Amino acid sequence: MEQTDQLVPELMESRKSAVRGCLEKILLSPLFASSLRQKRFLQYVVIHSLEGNASRLKGYTIGVEVFDRGADFDPNLDAIVRVEAARLRNKLREYYENEGRTDPILLDFPKGSYAVRISARESPADSDNSASIEKSRHFDSQPSLAVLPFVNINADPEQDYFVDGITDSLISELSKLSGLFIISRQSSSVYKRSEKRISEIAAELGVSYLLEGGVQRLGNRVRITAQLIDAATDSHIWAERYDRELKDLFDLQDEVAHQIAGTLQVRLTPEETKLYGHERTSNFAAHDALLRGMERHWKYTPLSSNDAVAYFSRALQLDPDYAAAHAWLARTLAFQWIMRLTDDERALEEALIHARRAVELEPNLSYAHSVLGWVQLWRRQGEEAIAACWRGVALDPNSAEAHLFLSNALMAVGRGEEAMFCIEKAMRLSPHPSPFHQVTLGQCYLVLGEYDLAEAAWKRGAALNETFMPNQLYLCLISAYLGRKEESLARRDVALSLLGGNKPSIFYPWLDKRLEAMHLEMVQLACLLPPE
Repeated sequence: MEQTDQLVPELMESRKSAVRGCLEKILLSPLFASSLRQKRFLQYVVIHSLEGNASRLKGYTIGVEVFDRGADFDPNLDAIVRVEAARLRNKLREYYENEGRTDPILLDFPKGSYAVRISARESPADSDNSASIEKSRHFDSQPSLAVLPFVNINADPEQDYFVDGITDSLISELSKLSGLFIISRQSSSVYKRSEKRISEIAAELGVSYLLEGGVQRLGNRVRITAQLIDAATDSHIWAERYDRELKDLFDLQDEVAHQIAGTLQVRLTPEETKLYGHERTSNFAAHDALLRGMERHWKYTPLSSNDAVAYFSRALQLDPDYAAAHAWLARTLAFQWIMRLTDDERALEEALIHARRAVELEPNLSYAHSVLGWVQLWRRQGEEAIAACWRGVALDPNSAEAHLFLSNALMAVGRGEEAMFCIEKAMRLSPHPSPFHQVTLGQCYLVLGEYDLAEAAWKRGAALNETFMPNQLYLCLISAYLGRKEESLARRDVALSLLGGNKPSIFYPWLDKRLEAMHLEMVQLACLLPPE
């Protein structure tokens, strides 16, 4: 027996979360994992069905927004949407006959419509939505892995940046595999120098395997040891030691990633095979400058961001065609412009130039597309931002940052359910979420009209980092909006203290007119309008 929900504004948020969780399980299944286009199609129609936006689910709109057809696309002449819809129906039928036969939520894609019909299996467990949600968020259908920070075997702590860079690179290489669920660098870095047991770390991160190792840099050579551990048995299932020249570092990182994939029996699809080798340079000094810049960027201070710009610029002096350096320089310049850490009004346009150059040099570099989308969002180019961020997610489905940037772009134009799906995915990939995750989650709830949940997210973000201004600012705004004037004034003082007493001169680039008007009202109520 099945119970069918009406589509769908009246669905409770808990049920919507359950649907999003089940959708995620489908997208991660072997049947869909190797088909980026089908995954994007299914995600698009499900999320818009959840939002009650059936009017958007037309052949033309899907052709343009999902299959990247141009504005002159004619669904009567180009049958791509109809053909892919038929394939999607067959794939869903096969999924529910096999791996999804016990799923609590059923997604049906009936003929004659691109809207998805959502129904729930009637079972004893169905009365507990939270149980269904948690069940849907397990990733038993694929191996799950966290790469712990590699140990700096050198006596020189100045080499920490280099060792951390190798850890980040391995995470980046492995995250390209759709058949592997891998935790983000932000969460795995929490365990640097941790004395916790392997089983504890694995339980906290929700993974089955952990990769650990050490790095020693000796002149022009590098030694790396790596061990893959089965968390359930605390046993090594693979271990290797490498001794190579620094110029071979990129090939070495690819080799380690492929050996781990082979050990876990994760197959690379033909599309994924093409994704390797897009973050490299033949000039190791340029790569070294990039790693030093990344280490400084993550500090998020005015001084460290200036240092990062200098290092990334140095990398590009050494190799003007280093795509990763262009992307990182674009991100740091955008950060400085957004936070008003620079007086140069051209910083955002310079960021755009470098982001576009990164994509031009390496079209398969996920990070470059994500950064381009982030820059375009702050330039208030909503559709361009969404398109670039979608491409970033498609190229690296395990990138927490790619999902985070996409969530921000979707949220800005008022597509709340889609944005919520993406930030939830980012936070599953990063079980130790950052203040940036929390401010984005709160904004998604704001778009959906869930003000209490929005405030709770911003409080969590403020608790994680009291000096991260956006969470403090939104706590001030929501208090004012909900009529709690004294509380708003207190929170306003906190936010302004982080800005040296100055009123904010820039706010989030809301591109939806309703949201922009609501945000302006919140700012006025909080007495936070910047000076003329």
